[in-house]
Amino acid sequence: MRRGALTAGVLLLGFAGMAMDISGMWDTTLTLGGYPDPMSSLTLNLGLAEGWELTTVWSLEGSTLVGHEITLEGSLGALGISGGAAFRIPEGATPTQLGPLHFSLEGLELTGGYISLALSLGDFTFKLTLVEGAPPER
Repeated sequence: MRRGALTAGVLLLGFAGMAMDISGMWDTTLTLGGYPDPMSSLTLNLGLAEGWELTTVWSLEGSTLVGHEITLEGSLGALGISGGAAFRIPEGATPTQLGPLHFSLEGLELTGGYISLALSLGDFTFKLTLVEGAPPER
């Protein structure tokens, strides 16, 4: 009985994982001249439930991690929801592993964020956006 329940659980988790959409992009800019360090960004997109997407962007200057942005977008019926936050990572910060797949980063600084709600009613859309600081690109 236990083996059957375990097998069913593994199969259900496997099918849920197959339903997720994962994509990403690596972008590097190299400037010749006075600033030799390449600027890079790693973008990961994770499609969650139907119509929901989590995007995370890691920014690097040379080999140093300097920033992180995270956004979540989706909808609940006619209500569109999006939100995001941008963080600056202090120079010399190193992650501390607290457990398996659980890390902490001391000194992480919130530079801005936003939440946006949009209600579509026929040809009209009512939108409310709250912004704090310098939010991530939307």
